[in-house]
Amino acid sequence: LASLNLLKFRQADGGFDVEAFEHACEVIFTAQEIWVDRASYPTPKIAENSYAYRPIGLGYANLGALLMSKGLAYDSDEGRAYAGAITAVMGGTAYRTSARLAKRKGPFKGFWDNRDATIRVMDKHAEAVDQIDASLVPPQMMDAARQAWAETCRGARKSGLRNAQATVLAPTGTIAFMMDCDTTGIEPDIAL
Repeated sequence: LASLNLLKFRQADGGFDVEAFEHACEVIFTAQEIWVDRASYPTPKIAENSYAYRPIGLGYANLGALLMSKGLAYDSDEGRAYAGAITAVMGGTAYRTSARLAKRKGPFKGFWDNRDATIRVMDKHAEAVDQIDASLVPPQMMDAARQAWAETCRGARKSGLRNAQATVLAPTGTIAFMMDCDTTGIEPDIAL
């Protein structure tokens, strides 16, 4: 698991640096992929599963703080659209990176046996981007999400995916505070 602090991608003018976010997703995801083979696992069965399916959990923290900095209510159409677009960019970028890695290193062990089902899931993710209200999200963010998922789907069809799982939106808890976050994972601000 690895989380990115979303507030670090907020620009001085209040915009979100989509290009830097995509780059960070690619770098961290690639580092996570490298560590699959170098990590130690609590049991041989978990190790075997990890080597075969190469699950990764790229995620983010500080969504609540980012939304607050933009003046977006957490429980609003605007807040949900913005969160959905960021999540689509992260997920699409992670799986696009996985497809690129599969081209060089080969797909996860069960990919070819599950190719059709896996591609259907990737297609559904790509289609879900169109469910985000684009009128509430910066065009650059929507374009990046659409492009990442389109490239993921093309890459998965050609070479497969290196990882059966690429992202997770976990409660980041303690690590969020170590990353100087005001809010954890996807949770709103903690009132103390």
